[in-house]
Amino acid sequence: MERAIVHSDLTKDKIQPEFLLEKYIELLKLDIQKLFTEELLEKVFCPVSGEEMVSGSFIKMDMQYNFSRTLGNIYLSPRPSINILKQFYKDSEARKFWLTDLWPKTQATRKDKIILPQLQWAKGFISQYSQKKEIFLAEYYPNHWGYSNCAQEVFQEVKYFLVEPLFDPELSDIPLDDLCLKENVAKASLDAVFLFEALDRSSDPIELLTKASASLKPGGLCFITSLLSSGFEVQLLGEKSEIFVPPERMNILSFEGMNELIASLGHFEVLEFSTPGVFDIPNVVESLNGLDNSSFFKYIFNKRQDSDIKNSFQDYLQMNRLGTFARLVLRKK
Repeated sequence: MERAIVHSDLTKDKIQPEFLLEKYIELLKLDIQKLFTEELLEKVFCPVSGEEMVSGSFIKMDMQYNFSRTLGNIYLSPRPSINILKQFYKDSEARKFWLTDLWPKTQATRKDKIILPQLQWAKGFISQYSQKKEIFLAEYYPNHWGYSNCAQEVFQEVKYFLVEPLFDPELSDIPLDDLCLKENVAKASLDAVFLFEALDRSSDPIELLTKASASLKPGGLCFITSLLSSGFEVQLLGEKSEIFVPPERMNILSFEGMNELIASLGHFEVLEFSTPGVFDIPNVVESLNGLDNSSFFKYIFNKRQDSDIKNSFQDYLQMNRLGTFARLVLRKK
């Protein structure tokens, strides 16, 4: 099984300018109050094991996150069903703001530093396991059209489908027709599927992964990016971490929880499981002064003023899959 070590000069302010992010969060809080009334939410248990016991909980934007006791997954409960979630994305003023204001101002950086590198990552595996010239790809639960727009730059011949998109197509700055937008795809029809943080925003991760698997041909590849509750940032900052943004972050699975989810389907080979994120340390450093019992990290990250320490520690997190951002490649048996 492969694991990647990635170095990047990407900084959070380039993709999340503070003044735009603050506006987005303000709108999101209002949307949650308006669109997620109590009767529209359903109580759920651990999204992987179904375990009812929790080891703790906290509130973000009036929504509750629980910690599953055994696997350490963090999940929203109560939560919206997929149909309510789709309606939320359609009616949300925050999501409209993200697509019409935040996205245009950060699109170039996102394309160069995130989207194209992830598509190139996928292309490398697809080229290794398939000799086909024309590739059929589907992205499940996309919340923007950026990957679809860039796919033609990476793949010579590609049919790219957006399956159950979580955005209003009328807001797109590129043409999206009925051939591109799908509510479902035929079984065993795809060479690869993309779940780019789709498990994070899914009401039912097992159901989503099952649907994605069913659409793959034998030997087809499933590419996943997600956030992990077992990552350094979450383990140190806990609920103070800024990754907890409902309902976009419905499930934050642990390393163990992700492996359990994949194993539950019984027909995937894991080709890569990496945590190549670069924001763990900057995000922790930003919040260190507000933490208790973190004198060691305050010393090595602040007092030492040694960039080599930060770089080597980031490499350590990536080598040992202890980062908060994960990427995986699965191959259908």
